[in-house]
Amino acid sequence: MNILIYFGPQLNPQRGGTERVACMIADYLSSVGHNVNYMASIPVEDKLSRKSVFLPDGNDASTAANIAFVINYIKKNKIDMILNEGASTEAIYIFSHEHIPATVKIISHLHFSVLDDIKNFYHTLNYPLEGVPLAQVCMNVLKWIKAPYNKWNALYNKRQRYHYMYENSDTVVVLTDKQKISMESLLRINPSKKIVAVQNPNLVNVSETDFCKKENLIIFVGRLDYSSKRADRVLAVWSLILNELKNWRIVIVGSGDDELRLKKMSQDWALQRIEFVGQTDSAPYYSNAKILLLTSNYEGTPMVITEAMAAGVVPIVMNSFKDADLNVKNGYNGLLTPPFDVKEMAKRVLQLAKNESDLRRMSENAKQTIDGIDNSYRLKIWSEWTNDN
Repeated sequence: MNILIYFGPQLNPQRGGTERVACMIADYLSSVGHNVNYMASIPVEDKLSRKSVFLPDGNDASTAANIAFVINYIKKNKIDMILNEGASTEAIYIFSHEHIPATVKIISHLHFSVLDDIKNFYHTLNYPLEGVPLAQVCMNVLKWIKAPYNKWNALYNKRQRYHYMYENSDTVVVLTDKQKISMESLLRINPSKKIVAVQNPNLVNVSETDFCKKENLIIFVGRLDYSSKRADRVLAVWSLILNELKNWRIVIVGSGDDELRLKKMSQDWALQRIEFVGQTDSAPYYSNAKILLLTSNYEGTPMVITEAMAAGVVPIVMNSFKDADLNVKNGYNGLLTPPFDVKEMAKRVLQLAKNESDLRRMSENAKQTIDGIDNSYRLKIWSEWTNDN
């Protein structure tokens, strides 16, 4: 079977979670005898990037040129199935049965939470009313007044977009059963066989890290983005406990639009024993750390959790997204704290950091949890869909 896999940025397994999952699925499909082709809209100059063809307009807008290019490519290469890894983007309007014949199967793969971004919408907005000039305060007050409408509009637009995706795909793949229920609720439909929950394959092997050799290190790993990741909460947690954990330090691994603000916040608060290392290989930090903090407004099934647990890093996660408890079992292999409650998270971090036996126990349990994940079904189902054609 000839399969076309699309994602906006050229697929590269080193670039992000979606890319790593998509590459793993692609490699599995190739291993069982399928011919896999790659299409993108944005080049990623790196030796590990998958050889791809590119949409002519350099983006995933449903322009006449992009649509014609895709249709021509499908015909020329006799494509039997399309796996759209960019199903949360405008690409759904290109890779749809509005343009592509029914003889080509279209699978739209969603890597993110269906509704948590809407549920926690107000936490994604950065409109401060203190510490800014009066003119900015007035502007931000107006933005807060408009926020309820913006939330309603975001929900309306998401429903319209996902309804189009649902109607014009053969299968919609979401991350978990909870996300399947959310999608059906959003679309106001009865349980649908067309919407399928498939957890992402586990991409990491459990390491042989020795807990005794780990540092007293707390880490945050992720994109420094205000709307979703909210690493400022990590800084707030650290500000509350750093004086009681004088032999501990914290490292922020990642970069993004919020990086400069976070660094300034760290300086303004005179935070000690904190380091920003930018976007770099996170493996050495997993090996050395004992605790991972995750303070997001919303997530799907973040791989940072499984990557950390595989290295024996105990995750402490704000229970702010639907699948926060997918791998983290509170008190067994990590901790779940109330959504957006910085003081409670700080309290739990402090308690765990001071209890070496609990920390060691959860570290071992975390590794066992990841070691017990079986990839066979999670990958086999992708092959089974190719047999339906």
